[in-house]
Amino acid sequence: MRLTERVCVIGGGGLGYGLSSYYDCNVYALDAGSEIVVVDAGSGIEPERLFRRLEEDGLPENKVSKLLLTHAHADHAGGAAAWKRRYGVEVAASAATADMVASGDEIRTSLAAARASGTYPPSYRLVPCPVDRIARAGETVAAGDLTLQVVAAPGHSFDMVCYYCPELKALFAGDAVFAEGKLAVLGTPDFSMGDYRATIAALAGLDVRELYPGHGPALAVGGNEAIAAAERRFRRGEPPLSIV
Repeated sequence: MRLTERVCVIGGGGLGYGLSSYYDCNVYALDAGSEIVVVDAGSGIEPERLFRRLEEDGLPENKVSKLLLTHAHADHAGGAAAWKRRYGVEVAASAATADMVASGDEIRTSLAAARASGTYPPSYRLVPCPVDRIARAGETVAAGDLTLQVVAAPGHSFDMVCYYCPELKALFAGDAVFAEGKLAVLGTPDFSMGDYRATIAALAGLDVRELYPGHGPALAVGGNEAIAAAERRFRRGEPPLSIV
C-alpha cells in the first residue's frame, strides 16, 4: 500500500495495517530510485505475503537490495532470514541487534518469555540470520538517491535504532514512537524508561515530517507533533501513553 511517492507499507499485523501475518510489525519499502530498501523484516511467519505486496505496489524485486533492522524483537527481525534467502539483501542492524539476530538468541530478544506467555505460537522460533553491516549511531547508509542516518534510540529495547531520511524528512521509528505521541512500554528486561526519555528528547530535535512507526498508522505529515507530544508528557512528569 503506497503511503507517499517514495514509501509503501508492505506488511503489518494485529497492531498495524493487517496486511500480513498477525505477528508482524509494520514493514516498509523505501523507493530510493535505483534500489529499494526494506525497513524491518516482520516475524518470518508467512513471509510470502510481504513479498507479494512488493509486486502489488509495483516495486521491482530486482531492486530490493537492503534490509534495515530497527531492533531484534521477533516481530521486527524474525523474518530477516527469509528476506536474505529470497533477495540476497544486505542486512544492517546495530551491533547488539546483529549479535542477537545472527545467533538466534531467544532469551535476550525476549522471545522465549513472549512465547511462554502466549504472545507467539508455541512452535515459533527465531531463525538466525547473518548481519552484513553494523549500523552505528551517527553513520549514514547510502541508498540510491537517498540517505538514511542511523539514530540510537534505546528505551523500548536496549538495541533500538531509528533511520532518518533528511531528503524526505522521514523517520523510520521502529518501536521508539508512534502516532499521537504514544510509546511501547514493556515489562521486559531490555526495557528502560530512563533511556526512553532520553531517546524521545533526542528525536524531538530532528526535523520530522513523515513518521513511519513499527505499529499503528504512519503519518505522511505531522511527525514532529507526535514526537513533541511524547516529549511533553515526559517533561511534565506524566506517564507515557502506551500502545500495549
